[in-house]
Amino acid sequence: MVRPFRTVFIAVSVILVLFTLQIGVSAKKKSSKRKSRAARSAPVIFMVPGQRSVPSVVTPPVLTPVSAPAASNDILLNMSAPGQRGTTPATLSAGGSRSNTGTAGGDQDGKGKNSWVARPSITTSGPLIISEFRLRGPNPNGASNEFIELYNNSGADHTVAGGGTGYAVAASDGVARCVVPNGTVIPNRGHYLCVNSVGYSLSSYPAGNGTTATADATYTTDIPDNAGIALFNTTVAGDFILANRFDAVGSTSEANTLYKEGTGYPALTPFSIDYSFYRDNCGKSGSITTFGACPISTPNDTENNAVDFIFVDTNGTSAGAGQRLGAPGPENLSSPIQRNASFGFDLLDPCVGTASPPNRVRDFTSDPANNSTFGTLDIRKTVTNNTGANVTRVRWRIIDITTFPAPSGIADLRPRTSLAVVVTVDRAPCGSGTSNVTVQGTTLEQPPSQPNGSGFNGSLSSGTVTLATPLANGASLDVRFLLGIQQTGSFKFFINVEALP
Repeated sequence: MVRPFRTVFIAVSVILVLFTLQIGVSAKKKSSKRKSRAARSAPVIFMVPGQRSVPSVVTPPVLTPVSAPAASNDILLNMSAPGQRGTTPATLSAGGSRSNTGTAGGDQDGKGKNSWVARPSITTSGPLIISEFRLRGPNPNGASNEFIELYNNSGADHTVAGGGTGYAVAASDGVARCVVPNGTVIPNRGHYLCVNSVGYSLSSYPAGNGTTATADATYTTDIPDNAGIALFNTTVAGDFILANRFDAVGSTSEANTLYKEGTGYPALTPFSIDYSFYRDNCGKSGSITTFGACPISTPNDTENNAVDFIFVDTNGTSAGAGQRLGAPGPENLSSPIQRNASFGFDLLDPCVGTASPPNRVRDFTSDPANNSTFGTLDIRKTVTNNTGANVTRVRWRIIDITTFPAPSGIADLRPRTSLAVVVTVDRAPCGSGTSNVTVQGTTLEQPPSQPNGSGFNGSLSSGTVTLATPLANGASLDVRFLLGIQQTGSFKFFINVEALP
């Protein structure tokens, strides 16, 4: 079981990149989350109009953008094509704050620290919520390829003390599927994972140090597609009532309102694909076209399943609940925990602008086999461990991105694995000399297999941070994020930091 850091962390969402821009085109063609919450506008799930359902197996060429509303009027930055002179960076502004100071403001000149954070979400929910799930997965055991992930939303470590033998996750047939035993301690922002052991296929998805996303509890009775599920503070079936319910999620076709919140999420066509519903960690309901800062930083909980949960799958399938490329990411007791407030972000080279090399590098080399038809965008940052202890595991969770199916004028980005590179930088005092630094790559975490590249809810790991080679308190890591470009246009790329001591 993961031990929390001793420091109390503020729930904020690290925004690696808070700006939108026009990704440069080729030389031949120019082409871009238990009760009522504080008042905030409820975003609408982005639905691509007129898109047909696609088969469960889709090859990258089939991922073709369709028409959708135009992008918002965020500030754009043009990046020149090969052979053209570089353009002047646009002034960047935002309503977030810098993670190292907590003060409001924006990076006006592209030379200051560009570590933006989102405003924390405000909730009054019960201690645990359902944070991610699926009721079907890929064949051969599609109908039983299920998992239900719980999240500690209490703000402190939580010790289970329920009626009967603990807490129960039950389906709308009134039958408990799994139990969280009394005495179990779930750390603040930690997870607990229930899986159907008959068909669960994601047990080798990375978790903590030398651990994977195996079950904390199991069950063997299938939960029907689009059925409701609920978490109760008791295992006594006769006490599965609203007063004892912590949380619930179900589709619009679920008739028993005990097992859903609001009208429910849109019912799915039961494709056996690598999908999941996960709670929005950004506040935009998975909209590809909504730019600007993420207004929340932790799993959204408005008591409206349709708003709180985002549908993703590894093929960008249109299955009835919105369409976006992404991946399931089940987490258990051993998984790293969101630590955004305890990491500082700086430009790799503070002596040049945010959009300038080596801080950001645009490579126009076409590489269709690696989902980079229009080349790549390479974002480099210097990350500092401010936790007060050694960190032995770091991964980066994608919470907002422009990706398939992006409409014309908005970029289709595919996060991919990168290797270490040696880069020449100028650091303080600027102009006094340059030095070479090694910028460490990041690895796309699989399964599930992501042949089309990653997207929403995908994760990347920093493999150089391990038990044997921890990132010491106060130490920094130079890190890069490599994004394949399948369509040029305005882009956004927001992440959360997940780490272990």
